[in-house]
Amino acid sequence: MVTIYPLLQAAEDSITASGLALEYAGFLAYFGIFGALGFRWLVLLRTNASRMRADGATGASLSLAEIGAARIGVIGTLFMLLKLFMGISARAAEKGLTFSATVAAGGSRYIVAFGFALVFLVAFAVAIKRMRAGWIVAAIAGICYALQNITSGKWTSLVNPLHEVAASLWIGTLFVMVMAGLPAILRGDLPSENRGSLVADMVGAFSPVAIGASLLLVVTGITTAWRHLKYVSALWTTSYGYAFDVKLVLVATVVALGAWNWRRMRPRLGSEQAGRDIHRSATRELFFAGLVLVVTGVLVSLPSPRLPHP
Repeated sequence: MVTIYPLLQAAEDSITASGLALEYAGFLAYFGIFGALGFRWLVLLRTNASRMRADGATGASLSLAEIGAARIGVIGTLFMLLKLFMGISARAAEKGLTFSATVAAGGSRYIVAFGFALVFLVAFAVAIKRMRAGWIVAAIAGICYALQNITSGKWTSLVNPLHEVAASLWIGTLFVMVMAGLPAILRGDLPSENRGSLVADMVGAFSPVAIGASLLLVVTGITTAWRHLKYVSALWTTSYGYAFDVKLVLVATVVALGAWNWRRMRPRLGSEQAGRDIHRSATRELFFAGLVLVVTGVLVSLPSPRLPHP
């Protein structure tokens, strides 16, 4: 207890409400933007491909799902702008400068960030009008935004962005499917038997996305953890390690729920009731994913462990 208390005290001193809010705004921005893109290009497109001769009601339900995804993309972009304003304001207060002077001092970094936000906002707004060009522009902007650090020449600069993109393509896409995709089907004008089969097609299209994104998440997560932890015993001797342990438990819970949905729930799909059941099960998976985000916000606010002196 004597050893643990100073670590917890140090963690409390290093975490601020404004810092956590900044991290959470960034998470929500990534999840909204890349979740919408993942759903549109990797899930909805494959669902449409499996329904080449879709009737009018089916097409209407899928169109509603696409519009819902675009709206979530807009919300994600607004969180991106919120993070920018919060970060610049905090920097201005720290340096004793005005907002505009801080932007000017930041050079091209802030200009580029605002440029990406503007492109995303316009692209998703156009996509809401059911114009395919909006989705194309948003996808190109998303790729450029995720890989913008490649110009630095350091591969390590890509680890964190790819980790966030992988998490967004898994949990963010699941969020869009639960909030926009499945409700558009289950609450639409489709006959009951058609709802069940369309839900099965959509969940089937999402499964390989979740598996691929989770594998990328594991690789980038291990790389990030090793860079920050530095030595194994930090897992049980530092506040950073404690927070990381909690995150691992929650991530394992999300993986277990996802595996349950894939192995037990997905084969039962086909009826409307099975579609509603997997919607509820996926919502529980999202709940624990939300807890992962809460712990991650705390984790990234903590100082990385220092190597012990010999």
